[in-house]
Amino acid sequence: MSPKKRSGPPDNSAQQTLGFLMAPADTPKMLETSDRQEDADTVGTALTSSKKRYPFKKSTSSAGNKPALPATERQTYSVAELTRLIQGVFSLHPVLGNPVTVEGELSNVKRSSRGHLYFTLKDGDASIGGVLWASVANRLQFEPMDGQAVLLTGKLEIYAPSGSYSIVGSRLEPVGIGALQLAFQQIKARLEAEGLFMEEFKRALPNFPERIGIITSSTGAVIHDMLRVIRRKNPGLHVLLHPVKVQGEGAAAEIAHAIAELSHSAYRLDAIIVARGGGSFEDLFCFSEEVVVRAIFDAQTPIITGIGHEPDFSLADAVADYSASTPTAAADWLTPEIGQLRDILARHSQTLLQGIAEHVLYYERMLDDSTTRLLERHERTLDQAENTLKQTQEQWLARTEFYLQNREQALSQMAATLDAFNPLKTLARGFSIASRVSAETGLAAPTGGLVLYSVKQVQNDDCIDLRLSDGHLLCRVLECRNLPDTSSQISE
Repeated sequence: MSPKKRSGPPDNSAQQTLGFLMAPADTPKMLETSDRQEDADTVGTALTSSKKRYPFKKSTSSAGNKPALPATERQTYSVAELTRLIQGVFSLHPVLGNPVTVEGELSNVKRSSRGHLYFTLKDGDASIGGVLWASVANRLQFEPMDGQAVLLTGKLEIYAPSGSYSIVGSRLEPVGIGALQLAFQQIKARLEAEGLFMEEFKRALPNFPERIGIITSSTGAVIHDMLRVIRRKNPGLHVLLHPVKVQGEGAAAEIAHAIAELSHSAYRLDAIIVARGGGSFEDLFCFSEEVVVRAIFDAQTPIITGIGHEPDFSLADAVADYSASTPTAAADWLTPEIGQLRDILARHSQTLLQGIAEHVLYYERMLDDSTTRLLERHERTLDQAENTLKQTQEQWLARTEFYLQNREQALSQMAATLDAFNPLKTLARGFSIASRVSAETGLAAPTGGLVLYSVKQVQNDDCIDLRLSDGHLLCRVLECRNLPDTSSQISE
């Protein structure tokens, strides 16, 4: 659908606005003929670049005696054409066509996931949008926050889709205070809130270091002054130098990396000195950057700083375990003097020898006392053992004697009992013991029992032996006679 043409005389406010933009207050309002012609050519080029062109038409109406309006003022434009026209006017303006510096207060500060920084810059009467692309925002020394008064330098650009204009900044700095000073205060406040500067986190410093590291520039006079002090006081001290940049872009990252590397246990360093000579606040700012402060706080090895001169101060000094006024003062403080070490060693040796002598004497006395007590205890133990042995021996002798007496009495009783049952005594009372023997040899027969207790055991003409109390009788059986059976009579 084609845009409608306006009827009646056009509104000159747009022309007046564009004319004001083309002629700022500090320049003449009337431009030279050649400049006007050049502007007209530029505007004409902007208009004819549209996809849809509108021919210039002469006006067929007049308002009284007023002259007819130019055809260009009666032309109807699309939104895109008008936007490009404004962009063309901005680009030609001697002020708006170049980078401008605007002072205002930040609000609605937001950082995108890609690192771009968007904000609104305002004062009491107006506001304008602003943006810092990531390439610029990442180089800021301070963190933009709502309410900060800043100076924004950039070019005014129009965003066609929304019809809004904003400043694409190339530089942003705080008003009334330098960007580095503001960054210093912001970093200090943030890290102080985390407790990085508290004394309880300070590491113990070595009294007699043997291996130290130095982080500084390898080309300046600082390292030579420090080495001269170290060699004068203690030539045997082992020094490991890690050269870094001490100012400018990338210096903070190098310093932080050097601290992390030298604090590794593989280097076996007793302490590390971070040093730099004097300079301006800007030159020393790399030692106040957050990456350096956190590297010092996280280091496993004690850190000593000697940055700048006496009045200079950095956040590295605040977080370090000890801060010296100058690099040479740091080297002098950390390095023990060899003469002093010799005196201390001599005193300690004397104290050690005296202590050893006292300990030897003490232990000799203890040994003598222990030997005496041991001998006395041994003698008492032997006496007690001897007494115990005697008592035990007497007890065993008494028990043995008692036992033998009892056994003797028992044996006498057993002998009496045996004597009472001695068959010889029975034979003495007229009894005899008959046993069967061989007739030829007079010895016991090979068959049958030896002692005869029944007549059924022998036959006539058998030989028997009669044992009497005083000898033997060899007899022959003439007749075997059985005694009458008396068992029935007894039973009756």
